[in-house]
Amino acid sequence: MHKRWIRRRLPVLLFTFFFLLLVDFHLRTSSLPAPIAVQRASRGALQRSIQQAPYALREPHSLANGSDNGNGGDWVSVGAHVTQPKLKLEDIYIAVKTTEKFHRTRLALLLETWISRTKAHTFIFTDADDEHLSSEGYNMVVTGCQSDHSQQALSCKMSAEYDGFMASNKRWFCHVDDDNYVNPEALLSLLSAFPQEGDIYVGKPSLDKPITAHELLEGNATREVRFWFATGGAGFCLSQRLAQKMAPWASGSNFEKMSARIRLPDDCTIGFIVEKRLGVSMVHCPLFHSHLENLLLVSQRSIPQQVTLSYGMFENKMNSIEVKGSFSKEDDPSRFKTVHCMLYPFTSWCP
Repeated sequence: MHKRWIRRRLPVLLFTFFFLLLVDFHLRTSSLPAPIAVQRASRGALQRSIQQAPYALREPHSLANGSDNGNGGDWVSVGAHVTQPKLKLEDIYIAVKTTEKFHRTRLALLLETWISRTKAHTFIFTDADDEHLSSEGYNMVVTGCQSDHSQQALSCKMSAEYDGFMASNKRWFCHVDDDNYVNPEALLSLLSAFPQEGDIYVGKPSLDKPITAHELLEGNATREVRFWFATGGAGFCLSQRLAQKMAPWASGSNFEKMSARIRLPDDCTIGFIVEKRLGVSMVHCPLFHSHLENLLLVSQRSIPQQVTLSYGMFENKMNSIEVKGSFSKEDDPSRFKTVHCMLYPFTSWCP
């Protein structure tokens, strides 16, 4: 009789026991944070998204903490429980390369326009002291480099820019020349779209294929190398993490040694270190512009989304963007003042 009762009740007892275990397991696991989701995307997909900028890049949460291994690129997307500090303009170290003879012309134009919006975190690298500019509170860095446009002089200044950034503890390093207009909001939008802890080298090449160089080896031997580089005339940016990894070849006198080793100027040397020493692929972005391209192809409607603009003489003609505004081409041949008043119409000197 007793045994019969046990046989009847045993299934119920077993069911109840497993049910309690299930409830306990559910309660324990539901209190844990959501798992990190890993999302894979190829380098080509990222480049296509940048080519569709700026709108694709206005959603930085779609690209979170990750890195590129230089062999196709794996981007790691972090779950909602892990958030990154929002990138701010003051997190970006903007380095402007110039020379004394352009302080009152090219540089003066930049100081009047976009640098007036980024003065605190823009650093001007030059070859001679300027008491007037220093007294105005600009971050002037006198490098002691030669004032010419030689490979040695250019690499000397880039070395100083790199070391200045590394001492700043800022999150991004961006280099531009003194004939570039930087759109701060577009720059911030672009960099915010990248993994903030990733290895990022972004800019625009001046060539339609990788450059070929001959690296000097021991015993006067050479080795042919090919790599992409972002032209300094359009500007480029490096993430802090990637810049830190570049230190063995870029810090102190090492950068000039690497430039001499491949016998190419500063911007090419950056590309060589990033792609050939670290195996990280350059991100090609069409939002950077140099005087080496036809700037008439930049539409006025797209100007608010462009990261950099430029100007210069090409075949004895002024090469600049076509934009309508209150300044004539005679009064504003670079069109930088016109662009600045388009972006910041309440500037005191804008018509």
